[in-house]
Amino acid sequence: AHEFRNGLATIQGYSKLFDLEALPEAYRPYVEGIREETESLSQVVTNFLSFATPAQLTLTRVDLGAICEHAADEIRSDARALGGDVDVRGEFGVEDGDEVLLRQAFSNLLRNAIEACAGMPAPPRTAVRSDVDHTRQRLQIVVSDNGAGIAPELRERVFHPFFTSKRNGTGLGLALVQKIIVFHNGRITADESPLGGASMRITLPLAG
Repeated sequence: AHEFRNGLATIQGYSKLFDLEALPEAYRPYVEGIREETESLSQVVTNFLSFATPAQLTLTRVDLGAICEHAADEIRSDARALGGDVDVRGEFGVEDGDEVLLRQAFSNLLRNAIEACAGMPAPPRTAVRSDVDHTRQRLQIVVSDNGAGIAPELRERVFHPFFTSKRNGTGLGLALVQKIIVFHNGRITADESPLGGASMRITLPLAG
């Protein structure tokens, strides 16, 4: 994977040396295509390395409400551009966790939720709901969408590495999310959404 990354970086670097305005108009799409594809492949390699490398957790007190709001802000403009929105509600708690990895996990989940709504007749609706169980000292966060949903027989397989139902998917996004959640002593399951699509249910222990 590192060797692939080095080669991609060289191709991408040379493609960026071209001044698009100085090129004949007919050639500009070719250079733009090289840039886009190498960027896409670079992300695939990054995801593969993240999945394959043992997680090195840097534990701090993490506000999961702030994590989810940050992830929602990243995609809210995309959702609103399509006539939809992202809604975050509920009681959140504090987790002893790695803030960078948890941000990555929830960003991936919300990005997946928006992508799952592509091509649907209704505007994309994504909801994040959280409840705290103070007796058991844990919280449950549910990320739901109104997309196409996940067939019952595929709800466990979606977390398997390289399994994907997307045309351009790598099958590493949800596998990486599951890895991050499990490393935080949590669990994630897929289910049917009350909005009509899919729900990702995450359970995590509270701090302390």
